[in-house]
Amino acid sequence: MLRILILVLFIAIVVALFSSLWSLLRYPAGDGRTANRLLWRVILSALLILLLIYGFNTGQLHSHAPW
Repeated sequence: MLRILILVLFIAIVVALFSSLWSLLRYPAGDGRTANRLLWRVILSALLILLLIYGFNTGQLHSHAPW
């Protein structure tokens, strides 16, 4: 369940990033749309980091790195 939530957040971050790019290309003068969409990306990124910290601290996630 946690991994699905992480994947959904990651996809939402990518969608917000490309949405802000589209807004920037479409309205270069800016009316606040690009800033609002980038703000959502920052909020979603912070949620993703908090979710990863929670997952590692509870033991639901663990690293498979060989080092």
